[in-house]
Amino acid sequence: MSPFFKMAVGAFFFLLGLGYLYRPDLIARMNALLREYLLNDAYIALERKKWGVFFLLIGFLFLYMGFSALSR
Repeated sequence: MSPFFKMAVGAFFFLLGLGYLYRPDLIARMNALLREYLLNDAYIALERKKWGVFFLLIGFLFLYMGFSALSR
């Protein structure tokens, strides 16, 4: 994977994690679009903080991999 792709994926997951933690209303709207395929309303309401932290960690991981690959 290219460093720029890793950074883009990392930024996406980081923003998604922040959305889960600070703007659950936006995530709920996105959930309404994807409800039938990936997400469940009861699950997303109960597990909001776990998913937020998970996406923040994934975002940091990809950002780190991208920045470390750029510095070589």
